[in-house]
Amino acid sequence: MRKIFTAVILVLVILAMSLSLALAQGNQAEVNEVFTETEEVRGLQADPNIKVNYMNQEQLEQRMLEDFAKDNPEEEIQDAQDIMVMLGFIEPDLDLKEFYIALLTEQIAGFYDPEDNSLYLISEDGSMGVMDQYTLSHELVHYLQDENFDLMRPPFDDPEDAAVETDDDASFAATALVEGDAMIASEDWLMEYVDLEDTMNMELEGEDYSTEVLDSAPDYIRDGLLFPYMEGTDFARYVYDKDGFDAIDAAYSEPPSTTEQIYHPEKYAKGEEAVEVELPDISSKLGNGWELDYDNVLGEFDVYELFKPYFKDDDAKAAAAGWGGNRYHYYSNSDGDKLLVQEYAWDSEKDAQEFASAYVKYVEDRFEGEIKSESPIGAWMIWSTDDYTLGLKRDGVNTYLVQTTVDEPLDVAIAALGEEGDAIDEGALEAEEKKDSGEETDLSWLVMGLVVGLLALGIILVIVMFVLFRRPPAPPAQPPTGTYGPYYYPPGGGSGSVAGPQQVGGAPSASPPAPPVYQPPPPPPSQVPPPPGTEGDS
Repeated sequence: MRKIFTAVILVLVILAMSLSLALAQGNQAEVNEVFTETEEVRGLQADPNIKVNYMNQEQLEQRMLEDFAKDNPEEEIQDAQDIMVMLGFIEPDLDLKEFYIALLTEQIAGFYDPEDNSLYLISEDGSMGVMDQYTLSHELVHYLQDENFDLMRPPFDDPEDAAVETDDDASFAATALVEGDAMIASEDWLMEYVDLEDTMNMELEGEDYSTEVLDSAPDYIRDGLLFPYMEGTDFARYVYDKDGFDAIDAAYSEPPSTTEQIYHPEKYAKGEEAVEVELPDISSKLGNGWELDYDNVLGEFDVYELFKPYFKDDDAKAAAAGWGGNRYHYYSNSDGDKLLVQEYAWDSEKDAQEFASAYVKYVEDRFEGEIKSESPIGAWMIWSTDDYTLGLKRDGVNTYLVQTTVDEPLDVAIAALGEEGDAIDEGALEAEEKKDSGEETDLSWLVMGLVVGLLALGIILVIVMFVLFRRPPAPPAQPPTGTYGPYYYPPGGGSGSVAGPQQVGGAPSASPPAPPVYQPPPPPPSQVPPPPGTEGDS
């Protein structure tokens, strides 16, 4: 499912970035100048004779759509859509394929294609504006990355004949490294080579560009498109702070392998990898017509997105934190029946309890008004809704989820995963919140006491100073002799004038404003099953 995200990022449609509708061709001298500057900023070198293919807007749209169709067969997009619907990431009536096409063609700037080491830009009359050059610098960073680190290898991209494919979460994390690196480098280019006036004008250039499709995207899709740029930049900045771009260069030898590492870069630094989780293939036990359509990984990004609509942001993050590993299987049959089976490994039993507690609330809130609690099966909690039957089990540091559109597969899945398990504390996440707030409350009396004490001390000091330093008023000062008239004005100004610091050089200096927020291209959904075939970066 995440592969669709990666496909859209790979095309690097710069929609949300306030990018220009057309990257003006300008002239080769302008491209060469930006390339040389980008090399200098990023500290990497490559053949300057990069192939640049100029197309009109319709040609570029057609090229992108052809690449998208090749990398995302319709049946895989349909599987991704079905899984997202089951998880509640999108509404059932959303046509995922048509939405992505609209997203891709809403506003095109260009893209770098690592398969043929070429840039594809829209050709128009005139020279490039600052936003065009900024976009070009970002794409040229991808060219430098590819030439120096090879972006056509796992986990950035799997060859067609790969015996083992990179899982969606690892591919997404690697994409975040690539985009975060390019974001930092292109921002450095902006600060180094663009003056203050042009930087301020960049925002004005973006006001005429539509992001209507992106703005209408479900949270999961929009967040998935922005994740490599936003969280990827934070991750890259963490690595950069260790030893500049040398540290980022070294990261390409050992790329991040989970979105957990992107959210918590200290775990990447410690080498904390995902726990290997194995699920049995139960397709043969489900009966004729059932097939295992998708076998992949949901990461911390997906868990956070699962809970985000139903919790305060900090609570959703807390429920997703402690992610240790995942595996999920999506099955379907010729009648249109569907089954989704998941297993999560957590860092501790406390983390597993908090996830289970959050999942109970998620089910109750998502299906409010239609949910019915069924008799438990061993350690499994069971619910039925208008469209699904759902099951949840915790066993130590592992949690198991089953969701099906018909009842029979539930029994098969539970038999394969086992009925034994541990009790679920439905208030675990809430109890943790109260514990945290309780610790703060216990200390509040000390804070309040300190404030009151300081206030009382201040009042006492004011009184003491008033008593000690109060003096009777002195007689009025007599003006010096001279021809000053009836009123004396001391030297340096008229009555009541106050001398203040002088400004040197006219208007006060202004620090340059922060560059405009980078709104990256939309990548398709992340941790849910991205149709296999397009993992890479933009």
